Amino acid sequence: MTIATELPAITADTSSVALYSEYTGIPVEIVEQCATKFGAFNQVTWSECEGATFCDKAKVYYENTDEYLFDLLHGSRSKAWRKQVYQHFGHWQWMTSIGPDVIEFGGGLGLTCSLLRDEGRRVTYCDVDGPAAKFARWYFERTGQRDIEILHTPSSELVLPEGRQWDLVFSDSVIEHVPDPAATVERLARALKPGGLMYLIIDAHDVGPAFPMHQHVHLKDLLAGSPTLRSLTHVHHDGDVVNAFRRMR
Repeated sequence: MTIATELPAITADTSSVALYSEYTGIPVEIVEQCATKFGAFNQVTWSECEGATFCDKAKVYYENTDEYLFDLLHGSRSKAWRKQVYQHFGHWQWMTSIGPDVIEFGGGLGLTCSLLRDEGRRVTYCDVDGPAAKFARWYFERTGQRDIEILHTPSSELVLPEGRQWDLVFSDSVIEHVPDPAATVERLARALKPGGLMYLIIDAHDVGPAFPMHQHVHLKDLLAGSPTLRSLTHVHHDGDVVNAFRRMR
């Protein structure tokens, strides 16, 4: 006879490493070691991805490899920790100043979407159909947040449902990973409701051996390549890294 055992409740402080261990069955200590060595995994995994162009390699990397999740685990230690980071750098007040319809492009593990759902928002998670999105779906089920909408987009270009718009369009450290940053931002800007806010956090210059999947991204190039972005009101500016744009009514 099999005795059913209840899984421990997930709290905001539950570590991402523990969650990934539960999800995969890999011991916690092994997941922790891999997350600590995420830079080495990035280098090796990217070098082994087939493809002649950045776009080709990115497709394999984000749609077919699990190892890059250790990078995400290292950067998102828990949901509570992620919220504290947003609050510390002043992001959270912008993220929660608008609503109720929210989309996160490049939702990764799903922790930010979960945070915004906790705030009562109607949340859409958008990412490529790969390991991160599969984990996020499991995570939303595990936390009882089954009403978070999941949209999949190709890695080659951002594809969103035609005509859909959101009050908050949010992206954190994703634009530098896509093949065409300006075209991606243009599509995001067109998905913004009148009166809505687009909030972009870009890991613009962290390009090196541990981050072979990053590209240099400059705000001036995004503005030059996105007429819709140029039409928005630039309400917050912090160099190439953090920028908020509002679509006036």
